Amino acid sequence: MCRFYGRGICKTHARTQAFLFAAWPTAAGLRGLAIEDAVWCGVCHPRPYPIPVEFLDVPPPES
Repeated sequence: MCRFYGRGICKTHARTQAFLFAAWPTAAGLRGLAIEDAVWCGVCHPRPYPIPVEFLDVPPPES
């Protein structure tokens, strides 16, 4: 199953792509844990470059 899209894939058509599994703040800045070879369908288009994730550092607004 494609890690990015959820599409079912057979072994013949499966590809791999890096996947950001988790991110957390540290004293040195935001750090992440990535999986180098997550199963990918090859049809969906995950971004090929990192994107800013500063929004993860912002606490949600109070209700």
